[in-house]
Amino acid sequence: MSLSDRKVKRLNQMHDLSPDQLNKNTKLIDTALNFLCKAGYLRVDTPVIEDSGLFIRKGGGELMGLVCTFLDSRGRRVSLRPEFTSSIIRLYLEQSNNTSSKTKWSYAGPVFRYRSHGQMMLEQFTQVGGEIIGKSGPETDAELIATAYKGLIELGIDNPVMKIGHAKSLMYFFNTFEISESAKQFIKSNLWSIRSGKTNREELMQRAIDSGLTDENNSISSNIDSSQTLVELESLSKDQVNNPLGRRTPSEIISLLEEKRMAKNDMAEFSSALDFASKLLAINGDAINSLKQVKELIRFEGLAEETMQPLEVLLDELKKVDVPIKNMGLDFGMARGIAYYTGMIFELNCPNSEFLLGGGGRYDQLVANLGGVETDALGFAYNIDAINKSSR
Repeated sequence: MSLSDRKVKRLNQMHDLSPDQLNKNTKLIDTALNFLCKAGYLRVDTPVIEDSGLFIRKGGGELMGLVCTFLDSRGRRVSLRPEFTSSIIRLYLEQSNNTSSKTKWSYAGPVFRYRSHGQMMLEQFTQVGGEIIGKSGPETDAELIATAYKGLIELGIDNPVMKIGHAKSLMYFFNTFEISESAKQFIKSNLWSIRSGKTNREELMQRAIDSGLTDENNSISSNIDSSQTLVELESLSKDQVNNPLGRRTPSEIISLLEEKRMAKNDMAEFSSALDFASKLLAINGDAINSLKQVKELIRFEGLAEETMQPLEVLLDELKKVDVPIKNMGLDFGMARGIAYYTGMIFELNCPNSEFLLGGGGRYDQLVANLGGVETDALGFAYNIDAINKSSR
């Protein structure tokens, strides 16, 4: 074995920092934390390693596919944190007797997440962010977005741009089509692929057929005569010494058959939902013009215009806190990759940059999911490493 073969190499997608790089990162972290402190966010810190159940309960399978999870020496399943929000809410619940019902916290530190680079590789990057727990309303949403936007300017990003979406509006659109929950999630999970052009309508339709979400024969129109089938199953169970139905009653089997039948989506209805999603994702431009285009689309489709009211109110509130509308766009395909968002969502970038600099949103169900009472909450995080590459 040669001397070079005996060297322990740095893991792919893990990065060392030279003195100059570390100095710049440290200045960015300090600048961001000082800005958040002036905005009323008190700094906290949480462990790098947490019980894996914390992240499972937060984001389910969608998040866990990104998390580095392993068994420790005592056989406990633990994970490197992929972000801070879960740990912040855990800390909030543990400190509930010592915290105000309205809490603003900031944080900074490394996070670890698997990302695709042709193959899934574990990456480490640095986050700085803030969470507001116990406050609701569009004014609070606008306050958080304005803080995140103006903080980027403090960090040396000239003329940052922003995309805003709304999780509830997106699901409302899908609820107007008579398709199953599985079909809705299928379309939602493919929004990015549709928008980026990585897949087209025909490919998605074929994928839906192959997966059993729909079929070319519109099988949903076929009916099961529940009463007649129930009589036949009950008769069969009485005639057999060894009950062929197992532990399920005839009524339970009928329910399962009905659920399976209803899980099939009418092909025309599924196709209409997919077409609507494609048209929605094609809308771009500044927030005001995008809002007009969306309203025209939903009028054409016969949907209720009041669906857009939460975003209209949010845009009005953002004007009041001096966030330039010309730098904002609406994006209904922005799922943010994690399923727990319940309201507004946003992403931050700089013009002509390939790096996502930050983002966040509202997640009012997370506190309850982690064992507390239902509590309003929202937050955002910066990617300091991406800002380092993009700042002046």
